[in-house]
Amino acid sequence: MAPLLPAFLAGLGIVAFVSQAPSAEIIAAGTPSAKPPSAETTRAETAPAAPEAGGPRRWELAGDAPLHRAASPEAPVLETLATGTVLHNLGCAKAAGPAWCQVQPLRSRTRGYVLAARLRPARAPDGSVPTGADDSPARARARDFDATGAVPCAQIRGQPLQTCTVGIARGTGGDATAIVTFPNGFKRVLSFAHASFIRGDATMSGVGYDTDWRLEDGIHVIRVDDQRYRIPDSLLFGR
Repeated sequence: MAPLLPAFLAGLGIVAFVSQAPSAEIIAAGTPSAKPPSAETTRAETAPAAPEAGGPRRWELAGDAPLHRAASPEAPVLETLATGTVLHNLGCAKAAGPAWCQVQPLRSRTRGYVLAARLRPARAPDGSVPTGADDSPARARARDFDATGAVPCAQIRGQPLQTCTVGIARGTGGDATAIVTFPNGFKRVLSFAHASFIRGDATMSGVGYDTDWRLEDGIHVIRVDDQRYRIPDSLLFGR
């Protein structure tokens, strides 16, 4: 009898309102999809830890990404970094939007910001993923060396190679700090990360960033300012 009720009421001049269940189309249009967040979204919503807080020591780019001057997509782009680029982790932060990380390419002085979602912890050449701050600089300053030896060196431009002493404090993941002492007592600190030479410390000879480096037949051939060094990879990293 229910279907006859609207017609009966209409004959009496009464308008009947019949409730209907909303259609699937209306539900689909009006209700947001409850999709689980993607891995990229999840990474972007949290700020990864800095090395000092136990986070990865270095990042690797999971895809090409712009390096911004500030933590904003509107900030000027300093350069576009390629997939696989290894970056120093200088700390991450999250404000109202996605998390951004301050980074520095491995052998560059340029610092900038990349979306945290574009980054993944970098594997070192030995296959490990180093976390936490590198302790080799502090150990080298304290003369807590893992290895010592003698290496060819030259202090001034055009000088023949002579013999220097070296003390090496090894970190993890291809990190190390070497202190080279010349026959006249002059010392230079050489920093290595990811099994690569990074820079020398600042001295009266220069700021330590005017460098050349190559790995040749197991020897790190290094120039810092006017000085030259030849340090075996086996002595640096014990391998």
